[in-house]
Amino acid sequence: MAISLILVDDGLDATIVAAEMQKVTGSPAAVSTNPWAAGVDMVIATSDFVPTVPQRQELASEARVVWLVNDSPNAAAPSAQRLVAWTNIAHHIESVASPSLIAQAVRSSHAWLRNPPDRQQLHTVTVDVGGGRAYPVHVGRGALSQLGDVIPGNTQRVAVVTQEGIGVDVDPGREHEVFTVVDGEEAKTLDVLGDLASRCAQWGLTRRDTIVSVGGGVVSDLAGYLAASYHRGINVVHVSTTLLGQIDAAIGGKCGVNLPEGKNLMGAFKQPAGVICDIDTLMTLPEGEFMSGMGELAKYHFLGGGRLDRVELSQRVAASVAIKADVVADDETEAGRRAILNNGHTLAHALETALHHQIRHGEAVAVGIIYAAELAHALGRIDAAAVAEHRRVARAYGLNTQLPDGLDFDEVVYLFGRDKKALDGVTFVLDGPSGVEPVVVDDPDLLKQVLHRV
Repeated sequence: MAISLILVDDGLDATIVAAEMQKVTGSPAAVSTNPWAAGVDMVIATSDFVPTVPQRQELASEARVVWLVNDSPNAAAPSAQRLVAWTNIAHHIESVASPSLIAQAVRSSHAWLRNPPDRQQLHTVTVDVGGGRAYPVHVGRGALSQLGDVIPGNTQRVAVVTQEGIGVDVDPGREHEVFTVVDGEEAKTLDVLGDLASRCAQWGLTRRDTIVSVGGGVVSDLAGYLAASYHRGINVVHVSTTLLGQIDAAIGGKCGVNLPEGKNLMGAFKQPAGVICDIDTLMTLPEGEFMSGMGELAKYHFLGGGRLDRVELSQRVAASVAIKADVVADDETEAGRRAILNNGHTLAHALETALHHQIRHGEAVAVGIIYAAELAHALGRIDAAAVAEHRRVARAYGLNTQLPDGLDFDEVVYLFGRDKKALDGVTFVLDGPSGVEPVVVDDPDLLKQVLHRV
């Protein structure tokens, strides 16, 4: 399928894009929502084009795909369906600050199309946690090919821990057994952990062997905690198959399970031997699961990531991993700086507990980031423009930024105090003049007033 596909956001005129591209190339460019029927090599697709998963897989592997993003202040928020599909297939993103700059964006797009990078290019980030301990994180399309290389060489057996419906088969190149646990957050319990450990022991897993998690954050949390405690510690490798897992849960060694009293109240720090973030595995994610990852991705904009929404997906993931790797290297066990990775999480964890985990983690984080921005503004730490930028990022990712209906604000404020960061009082990670940092806020009335703003 040797075509070039230009994805055009709402508010940008696709016919102008086609005309400008024809000027540059001297060849016809068709505006169509069906690249397969256009009969030309250059197809301009409008926001009506939402490819199916098989079509996404074909486009991502065979076509050259450029996304013209409408970056004007009044740009409409994209639909979740289009956002997920286009984020998965775009190889290059061009930001268009106003419709008058379409010609410039087209010329830049054409320059990229003439010399696109290798689609199979891998980004490798090293997480160095000191003491001679470091491990690679491989990011990119086809990164699964690196699995055998990151499993420690003396491993004889591999226990693959996964959930039903993940749909990703792995071959660790050694004798292995697949252990499937229950779906969803229900897997992160002490009962499931104990049952999984018994099954591994019955199979004969030893201290020299390795556990490989295949799935999202729930699986890597559970498998990591299993690896930290089984035989007092064995190797673990994470194959992360969700956006949320790739940019956060699989990196940095935090693992654990939930208690009825709260999220992640039992856990450990267990650094993996390696992490695989294969972008191709994100193609089949349910829409809600992908959007959950977008919520976690939003926080990295304010941790040094800049305009991550203006680079293609593998670069977003690699940049987020690099930020987290730098923070983890500086503070492995969350004694200080690592707390900044919890931007948005104080409210998020309270929402998850209050709603009995009926809200996805990333969705809760997205609301939490907006709450943290509004709280920082109320405390005079940031101005209204900074709050607006937080909301712009959330809008660019198609995220909901409002609290669910029916919440008991007194309960939410009470749950703030149950958060694991609340050592010296209710603690939030807030933006400010020195950047993002933990801040103690012991004013329940103010906390409730800000809840009303979200």
